[in-house]
Amino acid sequence: MPEKEEKRLNTVRRFLNLNISKEKELQQIVELAARICNSSIAMITFMDRDFQHIMFSFGTTVKEVPYKDTFCQYTIAQKEVLIISDAAVDERVMHNPFVINDPNIRFYAGAPLTTHDNQNMGTICVFDQQPGTLSDIQEKMLHRLGKQVIQLIEFDASLQLLKVEYETSIQEEDKLRSYFESCSSVHLLLDKELRVLAFNKALLDILGNNYLIPIAEGMNCHEYVEPSFLEEFICNCGKALNNEIVKTENVIASPQGDISWHLTYEPALNAEGNIVGVSYTATDITQAMRHGKTVTEQEHAFLEIERIISGELHQPLKQVKSAIAQIKQKGYPEEVNEFAFLEYTAIELGEKFNAMFLTPPVIAPNLPTL
Repeated sequence: MPEKEEKRLNTVRRFLNLNISKEKELQQIVELAARICNSSIAMITFMDRDFQHIMFSFGTTVKEVPYKDTFCQYTIAQKEVLIISDAAVDERVMHNPFVINDPNIRFYAGAPLTTHDNQNMGTICVFDQQPGTLSDIQEKMLHRLGKQVIQLIEFDASLQLLKVEYETSIQEEDKLRSYFESCSSVHLLLDKELRVLAFNKALLDILGNNYLIPIAEGMNCHEYVEPSFLEEFICNCGKALNNEIVKTENVIASPQGDISWHLTYEPALNAEGNIVGVSYTATDITQAMRHGKTVTEQEHAFLEIERIISGELHQPLKQVKSAIAQIKQKGYPEEVNEFAFLEYTAIELGEKFNAMFLTPPVIAPNLPTL
């Protein structure tokens, strides 16, 4: 199927699923078309691949017609009004079942319903049992009525799309608000003058419980920031307003004791990407810092134990090796294997010592045969 036709069918499917709110106005238009053209039947139709769907009508109760039996298949192939003065002699429709059978159609005129993206998705058309034609004024009026129909339908489509997008945005806002309020980290949004625009429950609780400060929108930073931290806070907010992201850790005094914080200052942007304020996030890392301090102290303790053990093992091992060296220097009978085993044992202890304290291993000699 050509890409253009597939695009047209997608448009038709979209309009077929549309919840049309302008039914009264569209019904008035189809009745007006019948009067203007002096015709007994008038329709507003959508044309898909298999059927002509009659959405609004005057003078007929038919709701659907097979595509191959329609007059309008020829109308949607062009941009202007199609007029068939006598269907009984027009080769395109002379064998149409609606021509040779009831209601014995003879006259037809149809204007395509052309969308803003140039897709002919249906027609506004009139029929009569007597041959006829349209004057220039009637033809222009039918064409204009077609434009009015598509404007009303596209208005409904746009309205429905906006409604869906609005509902989606509300859902996303609710999700964001839920995360914003349930997050344990402090979130604060400031304007360029560092006045409060928005904040989450975590900040409200911390300021209320620790400092007895009831934060509210519009407050200046001097009213809720700890005085000893104020200068640094203003400085980092200034960097964020200059499009710099600042991440730092700080210990801030509170009536309940010092609290360690991981702080982030970021530029707050509007939809156009312009900086409109500061986004401030603070995460309490006091417990993590205490845990890290404990781990560091444990590591130092292990290193000290290792140093002591190393010293206690190294000195006697050094003395044994020195004694073996002296015995070897003096010489000992080859048939006395105990000296060789003593040397082997000393080297094996040296290997274990080196392995324990991460020094290169010593290669032991072959064990003598008894």
